[in-house]
Amino acid sequence: MRPALAARHVWTASLAAATSVFGVRTSAAQTTATVDVGVSTVRYDGFLPSAAGSLTPALTWERPDAVVTARGTYLRFESGRRSLQGLIAASLFTPPNLLAHRWRGELSLSAGGSNYADFASFWHSTGEARLHYLGAGRGAWIGGTGGRTSYGSAPRPVAVAGVGVWARRAQLTLAASATRSFVGDTAYSDVGATIHASRGRFEVDGSLAARLSSHGAGHGVYGEASTTFTLGERTALLISGGRYPTDPVSGSVAGRYLSAGLRLRTPLPRPRAIRDPPLPSRSPASGDGGGSSDVTARLEVKPAPDGAVRLVVYAPAAATVELAGDFTDWQPVGLQPTSDGAWESVQRIPGGVHRVNVRIDGGRWTAPAGTTRTTDEFGGEVGIVAVP
Repeated sequence: MRPALAARHVWTASLAAATSVFGVRTSAAQTTATVDVGVSTVRYDGFLPSAAGSLTPALTWERPDAVVTARGTYLRFESGRRSLQGLIAASLFTPPNLLAHRWRGELSLSAGGSNYADFASFWHSTGEARLHYLGAGRGAWIGGTGGRTSYGSAPRPVAVAGVGVWARRAQLTLAASATRSFVGDTAYSDVGATIHASRGRFEVDGSLAARLSSHGAGHGVYGEASTTFTLGERTALLISGGRYPTDPVSGSVAGRYLSAGLRLRTPLPRPRAIRDPPLPSRSPASGDGGGSSDVTARLEVKPAPDGAVRLVVYAPAAATVELAGDFTDWQPVGLQPTSDGAWESVQRIPGGVHRVNVRIDGGRWTAPAGTTRTTDEFGGEVGIVAVP
């Protein structure tokens, strides 16, 4: 939990794409809300160290082809001065192409502003376009950003070009990127890497980057790390710290910080399962347009590291595969393709008997082959699977 709401740094964007959209679990129409309450000690370059209390609410709405995030931060420093910051960002992804399903396009919009002690204010508005390549547990992207930014003066143009790569194995995601940025007459290059790992109730994020070829934006090596420990379904402890660079896009000044806090997840209503009507239908994934999805959608449950399980659906002719069950609150989860024509998702599922359905290429929800079929309380067919 950084004490200042800086804009999204370009070298961490590839990790966000890897874990949010192309990650292990991507839900459809899922809304999450959190509130972080904490304390920080921070030393901005050229200023004396200071302590601050913080309140940071955030709201995220996401589905496999879109993500919208709104976030605000209220800071009160020990001097009595206050800071207000806000950011809203949205990303839209193109659907997988039947002939080139490993390529995805992304269009992102971001707008934010801040005010400190009633005398310093800032705003920015940017748009970004990216082309992603998605492989089995790995990917790459290339993109560009344009927009405007202002820090108490006439707006300045923003232009950024970047490339990145990422790889995921079990609960570990690694990413690296390089960018060249121009903000008015300021120019700089950043290269860096990020890591995300989870084990049990712990999640760890880290970044290490260097600013090179800089004119007006400083030089140096920067790094940050954060740890999240889940206490319960709606609470978690947060500890973070490190050094971050000056961000000419967001107007933040380089500094060092150490923060600790509590994250509260607000209770949200759980949606009921929505079943398709019991009408005859042919599977969109069938090569000849006939048959049923049972032939091309077979589910297997396999063990994964750290007590998780791999849900593998064999549907080699499919362009998209989704899965929903009682262990996802009947929220659809987009599965990721593997090199052998299967689709998979790694989930933490309590041992026992569970209900599950799959959907191929946006068609009907059906009980996958490899499960015991039964009728649920809505009159639809559902698969029964046992998890060790």
